[in-house]
Amino acid sequence: MKRFIWIEVEAYEPSKVLLKLFKQNINVLDVQYLKHGLRFQMDASQVKKLKKIVGYRFRKIHESGIYAFFDYFKQKWLIFAGLILFCFFLFLLSHIMVSVQVIHSNKEIRELVTKALDQYGIRKLTLKKDFGEISQIKEQILKDFPDQLEWLEIEVSGMKYVVRIEERIITKQEPKKERCHLIATKSGIVKKMIFSVGDAKVAVNDFVKEGDILVSGELIANEVVTGNVCATGEVFGEVWYTTNVSIPLNYEEKEETGKVRYNLEWSKGSLNHLIFRPRLKNYVDEKKELFSLFGIPISFVKQKEVNVTPKVYTEEEALEKALQLVDEKFNMKLSEKEEILSKNVLKKQVNNSTMEVEVFVSIIEQISGQVEFQENKEEG
Repeated sequence: MKRFIWIEVEAYEPSKVLLKLFKQNINVLDVQYLKHGLRFQMDASQVKKLKKIVGYRFRKIHESGIYAFFDYFKQKWLIFAGLILFCFFLFLLSHIMVSVQVIHSNKEIRELVTKALDQYGIRKLTLKKDFGEISQIKEQILKDFPDQLEWLEIEVSGMKYVVRIEERIITKQEPKKERCHLIATKSGIVKKMIFSVGDAKVAVNDFVKEGDILVSGELIANEVVTGNVCATGEVFGEVWYTTNVSIPLNYEEKEETGKVRYNLEWSKGSLNHLIFRPRLKNYVDEKKELFSLFGIPISFVKQKEVNVTPKVYTEEEALEKALQLVDEKFNMKLSEKEEILSKNVLKKQVNNSTMEVEVFVSIIEQISGQVEFQENKEEG
């Protein structure tokens, strides 16, 4: 395949240039007349003959045909290399899985599922499997461990697999209790009794001590035990606690200005690092994980500017804040049937810009528990 190139030359009389080219037996294929010169196409193998034509400066413009592409590639090879690397990087982002995250509180179940996933090719630094393959693997693992696993889901999140598990709990039916009392698990005043079996030994507003029988499993008629049952139900009583709360009097009030900036963040362990320098002095942020690159989470960060104003609680405000914290502390432990009845401040004291508060709390909560007893056999 012959190679042809385009040459350009400055000349006031282009015809003289053509004449000299012909004299050197240079094969001119195409000619373009310019305002102050000439442009022509010639056989690349004859380029050296141009040196014999003196008085003119011949300049190579570009190749023609397939060689024009090669010539362009030589000039722009860095751009082509960058495009290839970029395409390869995109391929990695969309096809290579860099981690497998198995979510469950039981370590043994996590290890069991991790080994099974590895056996079926769900492991880090492997090509992403399609939906059909993942569905087959889920079904097979559930078949392999019918007594351990109730449900399993494999999600693709960026460059990682997220595996959620529901453990199969096989509950053993406890033997039915034949004889048991409801006793007080703590001291207090009885406020409500809900029971269906047994003989009540206390009434509403009675004060009971820890260990007292509230509902007996012994059925008595005319002072004689006529039978034994398992007393069941719930007894609620008023109980009391004393708790201490510390409130710093100095605090900061943050108010959003409406100015928002965006950033990227990568994390390693408990440390977070912003990729770009933050442009806001004071801000609060919201984060959303985009993908994981070789085990390193990359997150999108929305930074919202805030004005920070130092504040000082008054004594009344600090006291109100302390009582709110007491509510939060006890409400975390109470069920829907239980409630805080009242709160009373016993003592308050300010030390080094901190208020120490002692609070007496009255609560309605369940005070009953079930215990078995032995049948009382009297000797005749």
